[in-house]
Order: sequence, then structure tokens, then C-alpha cells
Amino acid sequence: NYITPNNTNFKFPAKIDLDMERISGIWLGQLRSLLGVKTVNVRNALQLPAVGVRSWEIDYQMRFRSQENILEARRTLQSLSSLLSQISNIVITEEIARRFEVSLDAIGDSLRDFKVGNLKEGHSASQLALLQSEAAFFDPSLLALLYFPDDQKYAIYVPYFLPVGLPILMSIKSIVKLIKNKEKSD
Repeated sequence: NYITPNNTNFKFPAKIDLDMERISGIWLGQLRSLLGVKTVNVRNALQLPAVGVRSWEIDYQMRFRSQENILEARRTLQSLSSLLSQISNIVITEEIARRFEVSLDAIGDSLRDFKVGNLKEGHSASQLALLQSEAAFFDPSLLALLYFPDDQKYAIYVPYFLPVGLPILMSIKSIVKLIKNKEKSD
């Protein structure tokens, strides 16, 4: 039945009967597709009911997302390490060092948990590793030092020390000249 504007018997709120089992099946299929869960070939597997999310699909997602978390955490820590080795004037605070170490420990914990089959603990550890590595990389104290290179330091400090430094240099020159004259006269 279609509802048309000319239908005078229509009253709000309207009751519409939907086949929720069919809609849920379509929605679940699209969700599996978005999450990257592969469809199982019926010839190569047992017949599975198409109801709900299966436990192996949850396990697959936990392993897949944990692998992504660990790889991203390692990439972030490597980027931070290379950044710190390239820029000489960055000061590493205790908090950044602690986050770096916590991230490394969490990566190790996650890998150990997955080896023994503790998927939930491994996934939690991988999330912690990713969060701590990104927190260390994007720490505000590091970002502030990145935008203050050595050239700017010279441009700021030379005007302060030049007026004080010139008289000192002239005094040193006079002292050296005086010592040379004394040595000539002896």
C-alpha cells in the first residue's frame, strides 16, 4: 500500500510493518563488508546460520585491528626516534620518555598475549601502545621546540650580547697588545 497525499484516511503516527529480519540481514552483510570480514565459500565450509555476528568474526576483527594498532604504534615510535636524532635542540621530558617506554612495553605485551591466545588482553595492550606512542609523538613540548630553530636563536640573542661582547673583545685586544709590548720591552 502506498500512502498518497490525497488519501484522507491516513493519520499520524503511521504504523508501518517492516520485515526486520530481512533488513537486519542486509545491514549485517553491509557491516561485514565495511569491516573487511571475508565471506566464506559455502562449498569449503560448514553451513552457518546467518544470524548475528559470529565469534570467529569478532576474533578476526580483534586480530586485524590489533595488528594495525601495533604497526601504527611502531611506525610512530620510529618516526619519533628519527625526529629526535635529527634535531639536536629538542629536550625529551620525563613524560615523553615514560610514554615511549609504556608504548614499547605494551607492544611486547600485546604480542605475548596473542601468542598464548589472549585476544582481549592483546587487543587492549595494542590500543594502549597506539595511544601512548601518539601521545609521545604529539606532545606539546616537542612541537614548541620544532618551531624554534637555531637561526631564530641567533637572531634573538645576538642583539643582546653584541653590545656587551664588543667592549669585552676590545678589552681583550688591549690586554693582548699590552702583553706583547711588555715582552718587546723586556
